[in-house]
Amino acid sequence: MKLTADSQGRLGSLELFRPTTDFEATVQSNGSIRLVELAQIPVVKPRRIDGRLRGAHVSLTRETVATAVRRDTR
Repeated sequence: MKLTADSQGRLGSLELFRPTTDFEATVQSNGSIRLVELAQIPVVKPRRIDGRLRGAHVSLTRETVATAVRRDTR
């Protein structure tokens, strides 16, 4: 598949790029460009109860937290 950038340097392909998806782009040593889709990591916002910040109103397991941290460090 051949892609051509527009005058603003943007690429578009609904087959390859889903809307509102983040990608990391790196230029390889041979001149090619590598795109990696970044995983959507859920953000948990704290709650304020009696003037103090408390944890989220969702149950978190060690596995879900560990998976989110691993995805964020890639």
